[in-house]
Amino acid sequence: MRLKFYLIIFALVSLKSNAGICTAISSADFTLPSTWSCGHTPTGFDQIIIPTGYTVTISTAIDLTVGGPTNTILNISGTLFFSGNASRLDMVETAAIVVNPGGKITTDQNNNSQKINIGTGPSEWTSNDGNLSGPLVITNGNLPIELLNFDGTCVTNGVQLNWSTATEVDNESFLIEKSVNGTEWQFVTRIPGNGTTGSVHHYIHNDYDVNTKDLTYYRLSQIDIDQTTTTFKAIDVNCGNNLPDQMVLFSNPASTELNILLNVNDNSSNNTLKVMNNIGKIVMEAPISLSRGMNTFVFPIDVAPGTYHILLSSDKVILPSQKLMIIK
Repeated sequence: MRLKFYLIIFALVSLKSNAGICTAISSADFTLPSTWSCGHTPTGFDQIIIPTGYTVTISTAIDLTVGGPTNTILNISGTLFFSGNASRLDMVETAAIVVNPGGKITTDQNNNSQKINIGTGPSEWTSNDGNLSGPLVITNGNLPIELLNFDGTCVTNGVQLNWSTATEVDNESFLIEKSVNGTEWQFVTRIPGNGTTGSVHHYIHNDYDVNTKDLTYYRLSQIDIDQTTTTFKAIDVNCGNNLPDQMVLFSNPASTELNILLNVNDNSSNNTLKVMNNIGKIVMEAPISLSRGMNTFVFPIDVAPGTYHILLSSDKVILPSQKLMIIK
């Protein structure tokens, strides 16, 4: 079994002009068009998403290499279930399967049958390898960067885009594009990369040329020194007419420090960021002041590996706590 275990929040995908986003809308068989929001059985050109609470069953051989090559992505927050000896998933060499926290890949077989094949060579997962749980990513090890997160946050008069990498190889730059329909893409900006590095790097870009009342898709591409381009997942941002107070953590999982973005509608001076363990004990805390709009904090982390919760205690701002994973 060749698995790369990266703690990744968001997924990697290559989108072409005829690509689509196929999200499971019912717990049913993979091959049924009614299972998917796109109205057709997903192909190698599609971004495939299984949300929390849904189980998609593969009961035959699924070939996502047809129509390629492309960097197919399968993003699993629910369950992907392989049923029967004939169940198998074949993907191109540059594909990836991201299993988010709480996501699962399971099978009812125990006979060493091949279940997940990415490119040529040994199978990435067989029925003898046992069931899989996130967070993890399955690839054949050829991705040019390890992407930890890519997300968008509504800010005053615009959208703030954040992404982080764990490693980069020959990375010249990043390209950001946006779309109002998920199909036709418009240039936003190009951000220099960090070449080859094994350190975590964080990137931020603010897009103020956007109608925050409408749903907008953003996608991120990485460009090698030789101009080879890999396109990652598309995200959607819908700010609506009224921007709610928001807290964004990145990268999450964290190790020694955590970047916290707080977008608020009012000034507030009586605030405390608290880190709590699973039994509700406060293990770290720090007072902060908030100004209307986007606030950015770097919060040093000095706790044991595990699962925690970040809570903002405030006299004006009300936000739900967020789960934080610490790795060393």
